[in-house]
Amino acid sequence: MLRFVFLYFSDIWLYNNYGDYLLKKFISIFFIPVCFFSLFINSSNTVNEYCFPCDTKIITSKYGYRDLLGSTNFHNGTDFGASRGSKIYAISSGTITHVGFLNGYGNSVIISHQNGYKSLYGHMDETYNVSIGDYVSKGYLIGYVGPKYLSNGKLNGFTTGPHLHLTVFDKNSNTINPESLNLKNK
Repeated sequence: MLRFVFLYFSDIWLYNNYGDYLLKKFISIFFIPVCFFSLFINSSNTVNEYCFPCDTKIITSKYGYRDLLGSTNFHNGTDFGASRGSKIYAISSGTITHVGFLNGYGNSVIISHQNGYKSLYGHMDETYNVSIGDYVSKGYLIGYVGPKYLSNGKLNGFTTGPHLHLTVFDKNSNTINPESLNLKNK
């Protein structure tokens, strides 16, 4: 996404009898260079850069079909082998749209990103570092990896033990392979 800066100097346009000449001159001297320069201005999310959601890069279960407990099922995300208490980071900037328990994912956070994607972080601790409506930047600490069982004795989603589950939804709410985002260090 390009960001353009539009300059408006009404005093030049209003107080000059040669407005056409100065307007063209203004456009060629100011507007075109500013637009050209804006090609090189980049915030962390304008080119869809993503970072790893935790410090570990060890993937314990990939996106796609897998055998689990004697049956084949579709795993709609990527599991990272992070231990309980490990930090969880936003993979990209966006707005927090969910904080709480979701069936299958346990304690979780969902972030809506500027490009229309959403990221879901599952099996989190009961203490969150964000609230619904918060805007977070890429790499922001949103919470911690949780236990297998929560303090109320309930299973923290469909889990065999502490880890971070990351699901990414595209603009049409279809899941995509998080590894296809080419995750980088934060």
